Amino acid sequence: MWFPFVEPLAEHYKVICPDLPGFGESPLEQTELSLEEVADQLAGWFASEGLKQAVVIGHSLGGYVALALAERHPHLIQGLGLFHSMAPGDDEESKHKRDKALLFLKKHPVSKFIEPFIPSLFYDQRKAELKEEIRKSTEIGLQTSLDTIIAYTLAMRERKDRFAIWNRLTCHCLFIGGVNDTRVPVSVCEKHIEGRELVDGYIIPETAHMGMFERPSETLQMIKDYLLKVV
Repeated sequence: MWFPFVEPLAEHYKVICPDLPGFGESPLEQTELSLEEVADQLAGWFASEGLKQAVVIGHSLGGYVALALAERHPHLIQGLGLFHSMAPGDDEESKHKRDKALLFLKKHPVSKFIEPFIPSLFYDQRKAELKEEIRKSTEIGLQTSLDTIIAYTLAMRERKDRFAIWNRLTCHCLFIGGVNDTRVPVSVCEKHIEGRELVDGYIIPETAHMGMFERPSETLQMIKDYLLKVV
């Protein structure tokens, strides 16, 4: 997902894009896991790579993991960015939606879930324009195993509220949201931006949940501007 940003950012920074357990080339070693366990595994990977500290920017699920990492291993966090993500846990409506997704996944192959799900993450009125980006994102999604999708759906459903963690972070933070993101509504975006003093906050018009594909040049510049302040 981050490939379009790697090359331009690597001109000035060391850029590392780890696969979380179960994604890409990282195996899913257990079919039940918590975001805390994922964060601990990420911290162990930091240690194995000799990384003492980093600016951690997470998209959606990645943001949930980044916040768990900040809570459990704060010494690793030089800066933290939430990209179409949020600190609170699921409300009852969101939990209900995840329960429905789990029931669907237990009855159907991954393709039946991913093929309608990925387009729903993009702004409706730009879907024709972003046809190729949607195709690439769907292709990535189809590489994910059923066990991984189920494990992370459960982990996200059960994640704790970390809004207090977000507000207590002493580092300069980044928040990027979209006006048309149904997963992270504008009111939630505003709460994250208004609740902190040290934050670069953006809510992008005509953008849903996939800003790195919907607004690549704009979001890349936001990250560049942010990194100048924390690195």
